[in-house]
Amino acid sequence: MRLLFKDEKGVSSTTGYLLYSSIFIMFFVVIHFSVNDVLLERQSDIVVEEGFSDIGNMMSTTLTDMYLIAPENGRIDTKYMIPTTIGNEYYTINADVATTDQLIEVESQSSQRKVDVTISGIASTVPINGTALSGEMEHMISYDSRRQ
Repeated sequence: MRLLFKDEKGVSSTTGYLLYSSIFIMFFVVIHFSVNDVLLERQSDIVVEEGFSDIGNMMSTTLTDMYLIAPENGRIDTKYMIPTTIGNEYYTINADVATTDQLIEVESQSSQRKVDVTISGIASTVPINGTALSGEMEHMISYDSRRQ
């Protein structure tokens, strides 16, 4: 029985295995908790911001085109389509601040994400205001030069 307790050849390999396993498990736990933020949430933020920026630029381009082709005494209506969600988020297109800041705000209804897009300085010449919600795909912009 004394020879059984004096033989310590297996202790170093067992200790090495335990150290190696515990380091691997700690590394796996750290990776597991950080991969959600790095791979999923950050990518979703990028997709939503780029989508909002695209919608804002489309609105700015549409308003600029309307400004350029608007008749002196007449009315022009333009229909446009937007996606109902971007990154599983509904959003609001707000041009009410365009008269003072010359910006179009595209803001998420569920999170605090917001993108501002300039409208090329035409708000000082043509009053722009209105809000569109992304619940429907088809919307319309109207301009009547006789109402000013």
